[in-house]
Amino acid sequence: MPMLTISRAAKVFDVSRPTLLKHLKAGKISGNKDDEKGWQIDTAELTRVYLPRGEEGAKYMPKELPPVSNTLTDDLKAENERLRRDLAVAEAMAEERGRLLDQSMKLIAAPKKRKWWGLLS
Repeated sequence: MPMLTISRAAKVFDVSRPTLLKHLKAGKISGNKDDEKGWQIDTAELTRVYLPRGEEGAKYMPKELPPVSNTLTDDLKAENERLRRDLAVAEAMAEERGRLLDQSMKLIAAPKKRKWWGLLS
């Protein structure tokens, strides 16, 4: 994308020069400062923050926007299903381990039976 000076960017994007300078210094937009030419700002960077306006700005916008696909929605639905399956497996494992822990605790807590000959010693 072409680089624009602050004056040119102000005309193309219908933003005042002080606003552009303020946003450059605050880091809202990025640009390169050259000793000879002053600030040089990439058009893509300006388009990210401001919309091009008027006939001058129209040449910086693409003629046709790419179609929006639903692959993100499909990917999110698939990820959601995978996470639900993983949760079901984790819950089943937790239930099984809880059952085994209860059995172990019962065995540990149960009093040991003493044999009758152990009393003779």
